[in-house]
Amino acid sequence: MTVKREKKIIYCFDANAFIYLGFIENHIIKLPKGLWDHLAEMMADGKIISHKIVFDEICYKGGKSDFVSQWLQGKENSFIGTSATQISKVPEILKNFPDLIDPSREREQADPWLVALALEKANEGNLFYINMPIVVTHENKQSNKKIPAACKHFGISCQSLRDFFHENDITISLTNN
Repeated sequence: MTVKREKKIIYCFDANAFIYLGFIENHIIKLPKGLWDHLAEMMADGKIISHKIVFDEICYKGGKSDFVSQWLQGKENSFIGTSATQISKVPEILKNFPDLIDPSREREQADPWLVALALEKANEGNLFYINMPIVVTHENKQSNKKIPAACKHFGISCQSLRDFFHENDITISLTNN
């Protein structure tokens, strides 16, 4: 007897996806509270995750506090810490994509860890479901050095924030308030 396993999509957000949303909120147009609430709900449900290093990059950047860093407070459970599986995968990721990090920076950099997290999640499943991680990043898909290229190399789906919104049927309505 064969059991059909359900696909469980997990979006692994890059720091720049959160930062770009914050940029829109801070500098272009105030995004509806309902959008932020929906993203928070997706995070609480485990549909949006990220790496702890992403959280640190956004929330502990030299003491600066902005909309996104404040919004992320209290959502730390959606940011996964480093695991033995990730530690074993990062050297191979960096061997193939050394430009994911800037060796002159002293702080840990999230990009290889985010790819490792997605690979880890792809291998976590059970009899009833299979994880389908999708990395959401604002990086150029045409680059052969960045997260989209690394994801492609390792067989992980990658999409833009725009594609994420489209795939999840997230739209914003205009009002004259």
